[in-house]
Amino acid sequence: MLTSTNHIQLNSNAVERGYRSCRGAVRRYFKPQLWASVNLPREQRRALDAILFNLMRTLDLLDLESADGRSLDVWFEVRDDLSDAFRGKCTSVELAALVDASRRFNVPKQFIFDPLRGADLWIRNQKFQTFAELESFCSYVGGSSLVSAMPILGVTKPGFEVLAIDCGKAIMLTQLLANCVNDIKRNKTFLAQDDISQCELDIPRLKLRRPSPSLVHFVRLYASRIEKMFFRAKHLAEYLDFDGNRTLKSLLAIHWQMLLKMQLTPETILEDQGVLNRHERLALKSRHLLGLERDIPICLAAKSNHLH
Repeated sequence: MLTSTNHIQLNSNAVERGYRSCRGAVRRYFKPQLWASVNLPREQRRALDAILFNLMRTLDLLDLESADGRSLDVWFEVRDDLSDAFRGKCTSVELAALVDASRRFNVPKQFIFDPLRGADLWIRNQKFQTFAELESFCSYVGGSSLVSAMPILGVTKPGFEVLAIDCGKAIMLTQLLANCVNDIKRNKTFLAQDDISQCELDIPRLKLRRPSPSLVHFVRLYASRIEKMFFRAKHLAEYLDFDGNRTLKSLLAIHWQMLLKMQLTPETILEDQGVLNRHERLALKSRHLLGLERDIPICLAAKSNHLH
């Protein structure tokens, strides 16, 4: 097993450098959604960057191959580095910032470690046979990351955890569905094998970005499942203060609009530019900057009844 032995000297300078490094990495990785947090006070934005860095590092682990067992060594190293960081032995300035953020905002350690449990599920098998397995993975990675972010966004009352896990899971599933073509072209199929078989999804046509009746059926099946998760989590913003409420609503608006577009026009997942075009993203950003966030999900029954 690989081990990390180079520990940095912990001080305010290291923590500050860690926050700056997290900011730079997060800007590159999550650029299309990062504007949703511009309204937050500086200390909250910095702490959120550290949580997103933890998520980013987990997502990078999903690129590891497990055939020779080497990737599990890397996974153990990352886990041990995280454990050591909470014992005051940080191997990077980014981990120093993550520990500082978790302590400042009382983020439970369990939810910071959970994304690594999700990565382990993928690394060991490189596939999910059932949708339940995929849900479990998304709960650990997306759901727990949102639970970690909630105290930073400004929780005003207890009892938000279950809703946050549902919401984070729905966001991650939306992203996986929207990006499934790029993932499949890289020989990484995160979506459930049972669903692919039952829908008879034409993988070769999908790799070539060619439409098919099976694609329409598959995308709408997933959209209907994800929609239910968003509806279960629609009251989550009520647990946040004014600024956090705005940020969460804008984050939800991005993914709800993506989901609706995929549900109504499944072939949009074949677009090189992504599900949402530049004009749609700019409109969402403008609403946020003007303080015009909506309560969502918005039920568009007239449009969606024929889809189920």
